[in-house]
Amino acid sequence: MPVSHFFLMVVYSAIVSLFFAALWRRDRKDQVKLFLQIFAGMVGGGLLLAYIMYPFPSGPPVPSP
Repeated sequence: MPVSHFFLMVVYSAIVSLFFAALWRRDRKDQVKLFLQIFAGMVGGGLLLAYIMYPFPSGPPVPSP
């Protein structure tokens, strides 16, 4: 079963956000707020970067006949 890159990015972002929220904050409300901020920043930043890179080709130029 193939897994999409987007799904893997979301899972990775959730794990990293959970780790840093638990590490840096003690109060549950602050942990949730920081988790959402980090998670949105990572997923949103990844999508924004993908949108910016979309017009550029990903391989060598196609030879013309």
